[in-house]
Amino acid sequence: MMVRRYCASLCHVVLLLLFLTSAEICSAVSAAVDEDDDFVHQMLTMRRAFIDRLPPNVLAYFKSSEHAFASGNEVVIINSLNDLEARIGSPGTSPQDRIGYLRVLALYQPGHLHTLLRLGDSLTAINPSEAMHYYEKSFDSAIVGEGKTVVEQYPHIAFVVANLLGRYFMNEQNNQKGIKYAKMAFEISKQGIIPPTMGGNEGDTCSLLTLATSMDTFPASLEAADASIRTMNYYADIYLNHRETTVFDDQLTTQTLPVSMSDPYIHCALTLFPLSFYYREDVAAIASQHYNIVTRAWPKLKEYVAPHILEMNRGDGSCHEDSPDDEPKRINLAVVSGALSSGHFVSEDFGGVLSRLSRELFKVTYVFVHEGVDLPIDPIFEVQTKENGGDDEIIHLYMNDEIDTGNGAWPVRLAEEMGKLRFDIALFLDLTMSRVTRRMAMSRFAPVQLNTHGHPITSGIRTVQYYVSWAEAELPVHQAQAHYSEKLLLIPQGKMHQYYQRRIIDESVSRLSGGSIEGYTLESFGLPSSYTGAVYLNMQKPFKIHPEFDELLCGILNLDTTGIAVLHKADTMDTHQIFLDRLESAKCPLSRVYFVEAQPHHSLIALYKLCTIVLDSYPAGGCTTSREVLEVGKAIVTLPARLLGGRWTVAYYNIMELDHGIQRKLVASSTAEYIEYAVQLGTNSTLIREVETEIALKFPNLLSREDAVDEWQKLLLQTHRDALLT
Repeated sequence: MMVRRYCASLCHVVLLLLFLTSAEICSAVSAAVDEDDDFVHQMLTMRRAFIDRLPPNVLAYFKSSEHAFASGNEVVIINSLNDLEARIGSPGTSPQDRIGYLRVLALYQPGHLHTLLRLGDSLTAINPSEAMHYYEKSFDSAIVGEGKTVVEQYPHIAFVVANLLGRYFMNEQNNQKGIKYAKMAFEISKQGIIPPTMGGNEGDTCSLLTLATSMDTFPASLEAADASIRTMNYYADIYLNHRETTVFDDQLTTQTLPVSMSDPYIHCALTLFPLSFYYREDVAAIASQHYNIVTRAWPKLKEYVAPHILEMNRGDGSCHEDSPDDEPKRINLAVVSGALSSGHFVSEDFGGVLSRLSRELFKVTYVFVHEGVDLPIDPIFEVQTKENGGDDEIIHLYMNDEIDTGNGAWPVRLAEEMGKLRFDIALFLDLTMSRVTRRMAMSRFAPVQLNTHGHPITSGIRTVQYYVSWAEAELPVHQAQAHYSEKLLLIPQGKMHQYYQRRIIDESVSRLSGGSIEGYTLESFGLPSSYTGAVYLNMQKPFKIHPEFDELLCGILNLDTTGIAVLHKADTMDTHQIFLDRLESAKCPLSRVYFVEAQPHHSLIALYKLCTIVLDSYPAGGCTTSREVLEVGKAIVTLPARLLGGRWTVAYYNIMELDHGIQRKLVASSTAEYIEYAVQLGTNSTLIREVETEIALKFPNLLSREDAVDEWQKLLLQTHRDALLT
């Protein structure tokens, strides 16, 4: 879905030709299209809805004869190239037939630049991967000829196509190609083909923002990961310190690059999400740099301050009638997230505590920011609305295409709407996942704004004062504070940080998917049915598996020469191949590595039960995954890392109060120990039964912990009191 959102028709983007004189337009277009009047018409028809002219359910195909083309039930005989070109240019030719004819023409003339561009244009909405294949060819001199590439012939079109290719490949997690084309778009744009408000001869601002915020989501090696950060920092420095044009022109960019859609921020400034996997970096500095970049591009994002905050600052009044010395009453709390949907791990994580906060102390409003599909709020929140005797509220926020354009208008409008509600505290659950809530937090619509671990990484946002974390899962506070731009507030050691409930009910049914976890075998997942050795499992999404993990996995398989590893298959062929290449470089016996597609929740739990031992990913480990594994009594070997996201499993073990000797066999302090402990558990059936028995006995210590609710209330009350006293 995201791929199709990013891929709009190339005919929309030739608005760039408007920067030429009328004579230049006629010359460029007529030369480009070889007098194909129909294509001229397409090229100069601005902002036509591509879905109307490219039906998504129709694709032409070839018959065995090289001169025959099948269109529905009709076989059209192509007598000559002139005949073919006439059919392509005919006003009576349907869009789907034109695609088929162009494919035939591409067979006869594989280096014909114009055919490649028209195929890319026509296929973008129907088959993005094929469209990008043709677009890429237009840049290759070995295919189209020396001096005949799209860059040399039509730099305006080359700029737009390179921009599209760069964003497409980044979305596909192919960072190497994504950066290649983003750089190309940036360099091409310096040729005087864009207006000053887009960057002029300094280069396209959108392309530069992409380069300055891009992190490799699936690095091929540690060296590639490090290089990705160096490249990002290089372009960030250009944007922040060596450039005159910094403010972003939303409207002109949208007209010029319709692939940026109605929210250019999403297209041009990439998400901070991958930062949570870069454990070797200064994450607080990078997050702050990201904030500085986007607020320089969209300065309005940081300008709004709610009127009731200004009143407090002037001393004209406060949020409450009671004085700072009184106990706070009915604190107006906004819980802001783009992930309050059914079954989402964020709602599962926080729902238990939020639904149990004292309503005598807190007036709770759930602010659900919809960035895509309209999803219902999760039932776990047990929202206490007027219908069931309470006064909780749910506010659903959506983009308005008619008014939300220009200078970050959508989140700015949302922040202003929130400001009218006079919230005392805004608790953001997922500031590095939701790109709308992230921008909302750059405004100040509540005196106290807190970030927390819906995604366990700092925000870098100056208007967010606090980060609420868990001491059990952090390094000592004097070390951990360096990982955050916010002031670190901790749920104390020995206390639970969330109120969790079982995800498996009636001992065998998934609460999320409703399916049974019984009746599965290894063969159900495409694994060898007769296999009796150790099964080492890690079903984390592949983007979470950074190269640091490869050494651990391959070390285990090389020590246990009969064991097999089961991993989550990557979403695309490109990323899957990168993963295979990485494992081969780490000397993994690939014949004993199996990949399993994403599973429904009940099937995934069944797979956990079938494995011998679960391997916690490193450096970013499991959180929800770890609780699920422990719930079904399976053991996890873990190597705690320095950041919060790599320390959940050891924190759970601490709260469960495992036998010290048992826990010592599960928690490693080095890569060598991790490998050793995993193989000991995988090959010693007596030991693994002992460990699993202890886990099953102690797992309930993680559930229904009222101390989590108490500690959250203390932190929220204290931050509110501090705001009144400041």
